[in-house]
Amino acid sequence: MELTRLMNWKAILEILILWGVVYRIFLFLKGTKAAYLLRGIMILIAALLAFQMLGLPILTRLLTYFFAFFLILVVIIFQPELREVLVHLGKRHIFYMEPEREEAERILKEIVSATGALSRKRTGALIALRREIGLKKYTESGVVLNADLSSELLQSIFYPSAPLHDGGVIIGEGKVLAASCLFPLSENQDLEKTTGMRHRAAVGLSENSDSLVITVSEENGSISLAINGQLTRDLTPNDLLTILRGQLAKPR
Repeated sequence: MELTRLMNWKAILEILILWGVVYRIFLFLKGTKAAYLLRGIMILIAALLAFQMLGLPILTRLLTYFFAFFLILVVIIFQPELREVLVHLGKRHIFYMEPEREEAERILKEIVSATGALSRKRTGALIALRREIGLKKYTESGVVLNADLSSELLQSIFYPSAPLHDGGVIIGEGKVLAASCLFPLSENQDLEKTTGMRHRAAVGLSENSDSLVITVSEENGSISLAINGQLTRDLTPNDLLTILRGQLAKPR
């Protein structure tokens, strides 16, 4: 009896530890393609266990074969992403905690402060806030910085004579990840004919990812925000802060 009870406690402890590790891995991989890959693997494992419990030998055998083939394909197709994850795993603790809400609010205020200052000076800017979908391809198209985010840094990057002012800035995890990045131009025919390249790039990136992309017009200093391919123009800094708070507070 005592032995059985001890074994039950061990099983529960193992499940809790496994759940905690998987949860931390999801947090660690969030923002990369590997997160979706891991979800797919977990779904396959759950389906395999369900087939075994239901006593479906044919489906179990087929899924086992498919699962083995799927893992080989994953290693081949996602080799660059898996290598990147392993590199980051060596640099960053797997039990890293997301910034507290106060830190997230500070980051938003730094971004909005810089946007407002650039707007008043009529300095063109293109700023992408990375969310769940990774932007590795676009980050690598620019100059990688991984610098602590501040309003002053953003303003200095977009200073007209600065070497990195062309292109866009990518922000993620409270840092300026890269500057002078190339974003894809939107081919949406519904955009106004007068829409400039900077705004088309903002819309294009928002069409290809879930990023929030801020633009400042160098012609009139107007602030715009692109979300899911939709461009909202003529925002005040307070409007921008309110929308960013609402978007980032939404469950994904």
